[in-house]
Amino acid sequence: MAAPALPDATNQAKNDLRDALESVKAAGTFAAFTSIDPTNIAPILVRNVGLVEFPLQDSMADRLIEAARQAPYGRGGETFVDTSVRNTLELDAAQLDLGHDVWRKRIDSACKWVARQLGIVAPVTAELYKMLIYDKGAMFKAHTDTEKIPGMFGTLVICLPSEHRGGDLVLKHRGVTKVFKTSETQPCMFCWYSDVSHEVLPVTTGRRWVLTYNLAISNPLHRPSAALNAPRHSEVQKALGAWLQSQSRDDASGVGQPSHLYYLLDHAYTEANISLQKLKGVDLSRMQCLKDVCDGQGVSLLFGVLEKEEIGDCEDTYGSERDYYDDTAEEEDEDEDQDQDQDQDDNPNRKGRNRRDDGGEGWHSFIEVIETNVFIKKLVNAEGRALQTDVAIDMADLEQRLIQDYENPFETAESEETDYTGFTGNEGVSATHWYRMTIAVIVPNEAVDFFLTKGITQKAAQDLLPQYLMRCSDPALAGSAMKMVHHLAQLAWSSEEFTTDSYPNYGRERMIVEEIAMQFFEVVLVRREYELFRKAVGWLKTQLGTRLFTLVKSAAAEESFDFDQVKNSLLQNLSIRSVTQRIELLAALVPFNDNTGDPQTRDWAANEAVPSALEACGEATVTAFDGTAIVTMVRAYRDVEFFKTRLVPMIEKRAASTPFVLAAILQFIRFAEMGIFEQPAGLELCKPLLKSAINAMDIATLRTKEGATAAFTNLKAQKLDYRHVQAFSRDHMRQISQSFEPSALAECFSRCIQFDWDSLSTSLSVKIVAKVNDIPPTEFRHLWIPFIHELISTLNANNVSLSSSRYQEMACAILEAYLDRHVGKEPSGEVNYRQSPVGCHCADCSRLNLFLQSNERIWRFPVGKSRRQHVHRMLDSAGSRCTHITEHLGSPHTLVVDKGIDAVTKAKKEWTDRYAQAWDDIAKFDQEQLRMLLGGEFEKITSMRHLRLPGAQVLGVAGSQQRVGVSMPPTVPGMKRRAEDQSPSL
Repeated sequence: MAAPALPDATNQAKNDLRDALESVKAAGTFAAFTSIDPTNIAPILVRNVGLVEFPLQDSMADRLIEAARQAPYGRGGETFVDTSVRNTLELDAAQLDLGHDVWRKRIDSACKWVARQLGIVAPVTAELYKMLIYDKGAMFKAHTDTEKIPGMFGTLVICLPSEHRGGDLVLKHRGVTKVFKTSETQPCMFCWYSDVSHEVLPVTTGRRWVLTYNLAISNPLHRPSAALNAPRHSEVQKALGAWLQSQSRDDASGVGQPSHLYYLLDHAYTEANISLQKLKGVDLSRMQCLKDVCDGQGVSLLFGVLEKEEIGDCEDTYGSERDYYDDTAEEEDEDEDQDQDQDQDDNPNRKGRNRRDDGGEGWHSFIEVIETNVFIKKLVNAEGRALQTDVAIDMADLEQRLIQDYENPFETAESEETDYTGFTGNEGVSATHWYRMTIAVIVPNEAVDFFLTKGITQKAAQDLLPQYLMRCSDPALAGSAMKMVHHLAQLAWSSEEFTTDSYPNYGRERMIVEEIAMQFFEVVLVRREYELFRKAVGWLKTQLGTRLFTLVKSAAAEESFDFDQVKNSLLQNLSIRSVTQRIELLAALVPFNDNTGDPQTRDWAANEAVPSALEACGEATVTAFDGTAIVTMVRAYRDVEFFKTRLVPMIEKRAASTPFVLAAILQFIRFAEMGIFEQPAGLELCKPLLKSAINAMDIATLRTKEGATAAFTNLKAQKLDYRHVQAFSRDHMRQISQSFEPSALAECFSRCIQFDWDSLSTSLSVKIVAKVNDIPPTEFRHLWIPFIHELISTLNANNVSLSSSRYQEMACAILEAYLDRHVGKEPSGEVNYRQSPVGCHCADCSRLNLFLQSNERIWRFPVGKSRRQHVHRMLDSAGSRCTHITEHLGSPHTLVVDKGIDAVTKAKKEWTDRYAQAWDDIAKFDQEQLRMLLGGEFEKITSMRHLRLPGAQVLGVAGSQQRVGVSMPPTVPGMKRRAEDQSPSL
């Protein structure tokens, strides 16, 4: 969308300021250098040589040298040829044809660039002078240029693409030295004043190839030079004042345009190296002048690294060479590959595989720009202090508020290409182009804060908050700073999409959010900004932790603090938390067993926060952690009467939520044992609750985190459609949140034994035995096998015999169900790898058919390329299930055909894994204690013989302490035994 047009008075003032700034000449810029877009130059027609293209090839260079002559040098009005002073070859301008439109545009643009770099106000012209070739050893010793045309003030050189080393240009003026390395940047151009001493160092390899131009202005009486260039201020002061007056008129008329202007600097600076003092040449002169004027008129001068990102489609420069990527080409023999590689090396301009493999070198012009983004990557004040990062700039606003009248502001910017994709077969060729320049921002002091939030991101607004929070401690600045704090906090946190999950580094960024938020709330509470407090608590939601409640605790201790102003916000924040989180936050505000704090906050916790949490437990999804937390909360802030009248009815209501209810009951029992709740009254409340929980318990729905995750992993492996996966994912997350620990079940039995609640332990064991076959197979290893370990410890701790029939029956039922439902019977059936033959009966295919109709799984066939490709085609046309690949080892290469694993083999392998797993699980028990717990079923369960096929090796028990000498099921025919299939030694 186009930016609103600026009023005429503002436009006029902006143009006047441009003219005034450009009248300021550089005090120290005597030479300049820049790279050139390769698309901005064209091949050169040379008389008696032909069209010379880029880069310069050795054969063409030789022809140019034949047409050239030794270059002379001038001294004292005379001309000499002396290779010890100047050793280079030249061609006259008359021998060159640069009539192409590309060259005309290039030179016009170069003249404007020269004027900007050297501080020239008058129009600059460039007249082609020579083409120079610096062969190996060529050089030109230090000298200054003589006047060759009227009005000449300097020289422009365009270095054309030609590989070379050495040949650096060294320029010196008034103690300052610059070195231009043409070997590292091609094509490029550079210029200097005629009174600058310069030297071309010897070329060490290759050829340095350049065009030289004489630079002039139309009025030779005012010819510029490096020595005469000096800054001026008066016109800038007048123009800036006019712009400020236009801003005042605009504000008075209600136009409301943001008060700022942009000015592009001539040099590019890095983010780490930008400030007024570090500017160079004409930039330093103009910006120092502007800064002096700004300081006297209440205007700020800022600097930023401006970056434009363009993403676009490129032409596919590889065309017909795409056949290098044909699948069959990858199977060429090594000698063929080496021949092709050698061809590529001999011809660097050739298109094909090697060039594509490197991602496409060079610069690729766009045929269509898909997306453009402009940012100020880092904004600093004149002293270099960082103010802001990643400020999004509207391109239309940039063009409209840019002081210079550039058709393309980024024409001479440093450029870089990234993310070049190359041709993939499915998508077109694309790339990302980056352009970087340095920009000055002119903004009235009173509008600086407004500008800092122009196009600001949430993260940038947050990063600025600490700066303004510090100002709030200064009484003189607190009022205006607080307005900005409010504004920035709203920008940073008020969006509904605000979440640290979207940040690139979640954990680190969440800590940063919390740290800044705590600085914010500390200031807000000290200044009693209650409304802003309420808003921010609503914005940040679950990003806030215990530190906020600790801050409120400290503030509430002060007599002037009005807790009523914040309590509803705190309660609302608690309402979006789990019960477990609530108790952590409440403890920070009202510590347990601490009656010295603010009585108002304690009353609020007891009469509003606890009932609210209790209400949430009755309605929301609750977990075992919540069960522990709600009892702890009631104990901390209420009494047994509240437990009887409010908590017990809620627990009875949620009796089916087994993890939550058992955790709550067990926590209450622990408190009763500690004497916090009176016995036996407290325990008498727990017995009927536990009875209700056992009656409502559904054994089949109990899940551990590990078991739920294993079940979900198995479902995803079935490659279900997206809707089913989403449904299972939601169910998985619910099961994870309501996970159950085997220790809780064991503690239930322990408490029943401890308090002689035999009827409850009997009911629970009977329920487990009755429902054991409904247990999901994935939960045996994660819930029920660990439970038996816990049960053995519980019985031993309570001096209960392991051979007790109640527990013996339950343990046997669980382990038998584990073996039957998780491991299952050994699969039967013969492995069959035989497949139908292919239709061809040639010698190779006859050998292939013998393999296909055999019970062998893998066939290796060393054979030449064409014969391999024939077998590939025959297998594909026959619809074979085999995989067939070429193994690039030896000569000839080997065709490998693999029939894969059939269904019977796969089933046997999976069963073998489960069998070995169960064997290990049972081996982890103390075998003597397990023998007592299982009684007469011990040998059947531990040998697992009922799972084997008839006639298979019987696995028995050797020794009373451990099982030894056990062999695993025999290997499946046609498969090699892998290391993980080897028999465990138990």
